[in-house]
Amino acid sequence: MVRLLIVDDQKILLDALTNALSKEKEITIVGSLTVADVADVACARLRPNLVLMDICTEGKVSGIFAADRIKKKYPDIKVMLMTGFPELSFIKRAKEVGVDSFIYKNSSMAEFVQCIFATMAGKGTFPEADTSHGFGDGECPLTPRELEILRLFCSNHSRKEMAEALHITTSTINYHINNMLTKTGYKNLMSLAMEATNKGYIKAGI
Repeated sequence: MVRLLIVDDQKILLDALTNALSKEKEITIVGSLTVADVADVACARLRPNLVLMDICTEGKVSGIFAADRIKKKYPDIKVMLMTGFPELSFIKRAKEVGVDSFIYKNSSMAEFVQCIFATMAGKGTFPEADTSHGFGDGECPLTPRELEILRLFCSNHSRKEMAEALHITTSTINYHINNMLTKTGYKNLMSLAMEATNKGYIKAGI
């Protein structure tokens, strides 16, 4: 039996997932949350064996950070992350903290159910990273490293702080930024960051 805790700040989706998944005979919904901040506390109280959690919620803690806390405190609890943002680094970062599976929100309910049971069976599923995102006038997609730098910029990091966070030099940061601007046709990083954020390719602060 799957004891499922669902975490998502979109009430419509949260209700839809709860209603649909509760109809499955082998799934019991033990609780639902709109923020990831207290997901680990809820695990202690509700004792789920699987947490289905959005990466981007309204609280101060991202789903990836919350998943890391859960896996460290309760390694036997499976964690399945979901997102509507096709950012290249999410899957890699989810794997790094020990997440068991990953699914995009535009998946069908049947795919959600399939992923849940596969996860519980120890067969973690991760979609192929979508590398097709182009920006501005450029056809060439940004690399994972370039997206990292763009995300840090969106989180108000200076170039020196970016270099320290990524353990590279400021000249390397400048090199990547110049490459991004050349690819996309933008004159400055702020304009590129605005498009990336508006299109959902970047979610700052994750």
